[in-house]
Amino acid sequence: MYGAYGQDSLAYKSKWQFKLPIVGSIGVNIPITKFSQGAETDFLLQYRDYSYYMELPSVSYFFHKHWGVNFNLRFGFPFKDDSRTDDFIANVLSKYGNNYYVNVETGEEEYIRGFRQGNIGVIYRFETNRAFVYPTFSVGWETICTNHWQAHLKERNSNNEYGYFLSTKNKSSNDRNRYLTLIPSVSFGYKLSKRVFLNADVMLSYFRPNFVSEKEFVNLYTKESTVEYFEYRKDIFTLGLGAGLIISM
Repeated sequence: MYGAYGQDSLAYKSKWQFKLPIVGSIGVNIPITKFSQGAETDFLLQYRDYSYYMELPSVSYFFHKHWGVNFNLRFGFPFKDDSRTDDFIANVLSKYGNNYYVNVETGEEEYIRGFRQGNIGVIYRFETNRAFVYPTFSVGWETICTNHWQAHLKERNSNNEYGYFLSTKNKSSNDRNRYLTLIPSVSFGYKLSKRVFLNADVMLSYFRPNFVSEKEFVNLYTKESTVEYFEYRKDIFTLGLGAGLIISM
């Protein structure tokens, strides 16, 4: 009886755990429901449905043998160095390049591609001498950036000129939209040593965007215009799968 108690108390001795920037957690995000609609206004989104993420940092503090709190920042990035600017220009040229001279203006900034997510949660700790399982429920925010782009179209062999505009409601560049996010997750793995754990993460994140984008085509002489609206108001579920190292102290 005494030996079993001693092993159990040692397993729960640490109060702090860290996923450090160099040896922290990295993983992939797999969409269950997609943010993108297949509309032209998708070019405004810096968010990618498929992406990878890094947690920088992730910190847990255990105030009880089994219970603690967890905080982390998660940064999402596209799998490849793709550019919404290049996609937008290619789309405009394919649609209008044969009949118009095209001049495109965009405001994409590479450093805000992807998404930013911060959350704080309650974590439950179950450990043995070699293995561990940490279910967690977190609440936080998801930051998604959008752009405001336009193109000037001069009709060939004519004086007709048109404006082609893609924007969100407030029409400003690089808007940062923040949404409440719910994240149930579980971490589990193997203890390589007393202080270093090999870790795997499975998480489900949920948020609901709430903004409207518009596509406007304007005759610059007559000021006549046609406008199409696209609502981004859909429940977004994403599965995250990650792995890394935990430092226990």
